[in-house]
Amino acid sequence: MTPTDYGRVFLDYAMLVTSELERAVAELEALKGKGHGVVRVGAGTTLMKYLLPQAVRRFMAQEEGSSVNFRQGLKDDLLALLRRGEIDVMVGSVNLDATDDDLRQELVLEDRIAVVCDRAHPLAGAGTLSPPGAGPLSLAQLAAHQWVPPETSEPEGERLARAFRKAGAAGPAVAVRTSSSIFMAALLKDSAYLSYLPRALIALDPDYGHRAVLDTAEPTWARVVVGAAYRKRGVMLAPVRRFINRLKEVGVEMQDSV
Repeated sequence: MTPTDYGRVFLDYAMLVTSELERAVAELEALKGKGHGVVRVGAGTTLMKYLLPQAVRRFMAQEEGSSVNFRQGLKDDLLALLRRGEIDVMVGSVNLDATDDDLRQELVLEDRIAVVCDRAHPLAGAGTLSPPGAGPLSLAQLAAHQWVPPETSEPEGERLARAFRKAGAAGPAVAVRTSSSIFMAALLKDSAYLSYLPRALIALDPDYGHRAVLDTAEPTWARVVVGAAYRKRGVMLAPVRRFINRLKEVGVEMQDSV
């Protein structure tokens, strides 16, 4: 048996209602001292690497008895979970100017995307393609190397491809796609691969210390706005509000340090 179109719409609402009832019971139990506040968060792998750990540590230091459950995934999948009530907040890139009937979004930090490589890469100055002080690298220089881009539906990949097409350059030549920034970093080490990552991740995470940010003429990415999204019509538990507040505090500190 398969549901009709009407049945699928009803099923989405039924799942949301069930989730909200479960959350109501959990909050009542917490008020009676019989339960714990659980914050359900969805985020991509990159943000779970450098932003969320600090926010979670700060939140847990102030929230005795609370806990945080994480769901990792791509943005579209996480937004679907959010709308079904399976997570309380989605942390990822947002468009604060967009109008959405069922979601609210709050700014956490603004970051910039940069082309990166290993510090020993020829384009980082160790070879002859881009000696120190030579100025921004051209797309022709970038096209001479293979890439390990993120496997994501975000617009940064399309912006890179458009820049190559506009310049009449072939590429980017993709060697490997991965949803794991950790695996990407490992592939870039001691290799001629290129990729792109948030500047804050490179600057703040010691695991990315062997990465170099390249000075490139193109592509020029728009600033990435990282935010926290949650349902307008849902009931926000007090621990969820406090988690978002800690997240925003960490975001401000990170932006000031990059």
